[in-house]
Amino acid sequence: MAIRGDVRDVLSQLTPQTKNAQRSEWLQTVSDLQREFPFATPGADNPLMPYGLIKAAAACVDDEAIVTTDVGQHQMWVAQAYPLNRPRQWLTSGGLGTMGFGLPAAVGAALAEPGRKVLCFSGDGSLMMNIQEMATAAENNLDVKIILMNNQALGLVHQQQTLFYQQNIFAATYPGMTDFLTIARGFGLATCDLNQAEDPQAALQEAISRPGPCLIHVRIDADEKVYPMVPPGAANTQMIGE
Repeated sequence: MAIRGDVRDVLSQLTPQTKNAQRSEWLQTVSDLQREFPFATPGADNPLMPYGLIKAAAACVDDEAIVTTDVGQHQMWVAQAYPLNRPRQWLTSGGLGTMGFGLPAAVGAALAEPGRKVLCFSGDGSLMMNIQEMATAAENNLDVKIILMNNQALGLVHQQQTLFYQQNIFAATYPGMTDFLTIARGFGLATCDLNQAEDPQAALQEAISRPGPCLIHVRIDADEKVYPMVPPGAANTQMIGE
């Protein structure tokens, strides 16, 4: 059946007629599985490691913060480790896997919710897809913190080629070290290089607390891997761990 009408009027009448789905049984199943199979987060106490960086960044903000990601290993690490505690807190391109999504999404979130802190987790490959949006963040003085995990590679492609294609690494690395810190400053952003900080946790806290847009840079080893993952052509029941 088709419904024709003004979207606002139609939805305002339809919404009260919808019923909230009861998911208590499923949520209990998930909770039981989490207790039975606790998830390992190696390096969780080190802000220079993927899981540690994500947890350290989360500790710098409250639950009102909005989290966006690009696409790749960093996206999966965030999904696994960031304590997401409210609906629509996390904006990511999960189904389409759109590299370059994170920064424009963060800009939009900051414009729509100027009172919230916005954390944008990205990788060097994804960030270069829409790096020009740093200018938009700077021009509007948006409170967007770009947390860049830089492994000089397309990390997920590199991981797949390493594990499933006899380590035949092809078109998955960036041998030339792009200077993202200088680029960000050129756009007018503040910057923070955690690898050069005497106290990375304190430097991260200061960078996130500072108003306005900022690029927070962390070098990540290209051999860092995200698990579990499903081999090419396999089913979810055949996923592999570390």
